[in-house]
Amino acid sequence: MPESPQAVLDRFAANFFTRDAAAQAALFRPDATFFGSSVPRLLRGPEDALGYFQQAWAKAAPGVMTCDAVVFQQPAPDVVLFSAICRLVRPERTTILRASGTVMRDVEGWRFADLHVSAAPPPR
Repeated sequence: MPESPQAVLDRFAANFFTRDAAAQAALFRPDATFFGSSVPRLLRGPEDALGYFQQAWAKAAPGVMTCDAVVFQQPAPDVVLFSAICRLVRPERTTILRASGTVMRDVEGWRFADLHVSAAPPPR
C-alpha cells in the first residue's frame, strides 16, 4: 500500500492510464466514503469504488491525470486532509477536476477514508 499521503494521490492518478479498477479500489479503506464525479449517490468502501471504476472505465480511453496545487493538512499523525486540482487528459477531451478528502494510515498503509471528486465549474 502507499507509503505516504502523496503516494495515494499519485497512484490514484496513475490508475487512470492503466484503468486497473482493482488497483484503484485497493486505495480505499473498508469504511471509506466516495463521491465520484459521475454518480449522484454516496459510495462506500472498496467494493463500491470497484464497481464505480469498472463502469466508468469500461468504455473510456486511457487518460493521463496530474494533480497540482495539492494542499495537505495533518491534524493527527495518521490522518491527512487534502485538496487538489487535477487535469485528466484523454484523446477526446481534457477535464479539470477538483479532488478533496482524507487519507488515513493503518496497518495496510495510507488509504482514502473519504474522497470527493467533481468537475471544476467553467470559468466565468
